[in-house]
Amino acid sequence: MKIPQPLTVFHLFYFFAPLFVWGAGDSPDSFETVIQAEEPAIERDLSFLAPEKPAGLRVFSIEGQGERKLGQQFRVDEPFQARALALKVNAGTDGFDREALMRLSFAEADSGSAEVGEVLAEYEGTLSDGSHLPSSGKWLILRFPPVDFAPGEYSFLLEFVEPGAAGRSLVLEVSADANAFAEGRGLMSDSQNPERLNFGVPLVFILSSSEEESEANSSAAGRVLEVDRRGGAEFASLGEAAKASGPGDVIRIAPGSGPYREVLEITNSGRAGAPIVVEGNGELVTGFEPLEGFRKSGDGYVCDLPVEFPFVLTHKGERVAQDAETKQFGELAKLSEDQSQLQLLPGVSPESWEISTRTYVVKVWNVSHHIYRDLRASGAQNDAFNLHGVGEHLVFENVEGFHSLDEGFSAHDDISCEVYGGKFFGNDNGLVNIADSKMVASNLEIRGNLGWGLYLLDCEAVLDDVLVEDNGLAQIMVANSVVEWNHVTAVMPSWNDRRWVTYNESSGKEPAKVPLVTDRRSQISGTLPKLVGGSDE
Repeated sequence: MKIPQPLTVFHLFYFFAPLFVWGAGDSPDSFETVIQAEEPAIERDLSFLAPEKPAGLRVFSIEGQGERKLGQQFRVDEPFQARALALKVNAGTDGFDREALMRLSFAEADSGSAEVGEVLAEYEGTLSDGSHLPSSGKWLILRFPPVDFAPGEYSFLLEFVEPGAAGRSLVLEVSADANAFAEGRGLMSDSQNPERLNFGVPLVFILSSSEEESEANSSAAGRVLEVDRRGGAEFASLGEAAKASGPGDVIRIAPGSGPYREVLEITNSGRAGAPIVVEGNGELVTGFEPLEGFRKSGDGYVCDLPVEFPFVLTHKGERVAQDAETKQFGELAKLSEDQSQLQLLPGVSPESWEISTRTYVVKVWNVSHHIYRDLRASGAQNDAFNLHGVGEHLVFENVEGFHSLDEGFSAHDDISCEVYGGKFFGNDNGLVNIADSKMVASNLEIRGNLGWGLYLLDCEAVLDDVLVEDNGLAQIMVANSVVEWNHVTAVMPSWNDRRWVTYNESSGKEPAKVPLVTDRRSQISGTLPKLVGGSDE
């Protein structure tokens, strides 16, 4: 399979020029942010697009490592009033704080010098618009109160206002040719001397007088589709609300109304600036059904099984795993020889048993521009969160995927997704991404799964603040993938032999005696994971 290109460009460009003095003045106005995949449909009063040799250059501010400001000189021939600046993002980066304050400034300039002249306008804002981290190929659009440009030479400059201990950086797309933009030159500060501004390569940008984007890209204030299976709301099921949803709509699950014993699948896409949002409010969507019909048999109880083996069983909300040696469900139950009945051991209550019955729980296939927020998914015969096909701008915030027969979360094919806050536990495998998928993720806990913890195969991922712990087989496996990671920890369990039976991908695999396994085909950057209880190989 083709190896994906790296997310981050390491060969950057440095130039040297005279010292400049930064002037501020009154408190700056604010800019607003839009993040979208498509090239913005706005007026191109000044622009530089589609370089033949694109590269990436970081604007950043990191404690102890310095900072870099990026900008552009440009020439105005006809007067106009700018209201928006669009910048193309080359890559998502680690340690990104979407609430970090950034500053955009416009000033007079002289093409013979990188020195900034009189500041005409200054704006501050964050890069948060509900889409989170701008990742590779997205456009970052900053909208601000208008600034007037008469014919002459000017510059704009973008910077982080304060450094972040974990690092604040954003990789913007630039040209590899320093002379590619005939109307001006790129600007870049010295990372170790931020008061010194240098000439650099031009940014890919659009400076625009447009007040509005095209209708297709504009933000849409959609409807709120209330769901409550108990009644009293517009919709009693997730399926009904999903069919009715469109760009800009919010599917709001009423607090305390779960569990929802159905598949959540939204077959419509949102659009840039108008995603379809699922507000889960911590409620559960599940493939489990109560296991009923127990009857007394000798010293225990027996029940006919409603689905074919294999499946997931829980008792009082906890998964009952199959012992790797005996192939039985621990000290609670055993299967009949023909696997058609569950026989409870003496003294085990027939109450509070559940069995997995649905292939998927949250199914995301061939759609884009969705946000799933504060949602829990369990009991899939396959994956709790299953992403397939072609899709982008798929965002998952504060989600849990657990007690499923395959993965808690899995992205396949040409899927681009973002996960900000996720817990994946009690599955056969925690998180497995494959086949050209792309993921940006932070604040993940992947623990207590029966097989693999985190497995990346033939895909791309940017990971930050991830804990992988006490999974039954390898904690982290990376094969033929492009991975950038920071603040990742892998903790081996205390046992060495396989303890539980798993199915699908990890079936029959031997436990790895190390927390991290990688191969030579992978391209890995960032800070090496902290390994506890073993060594990498």
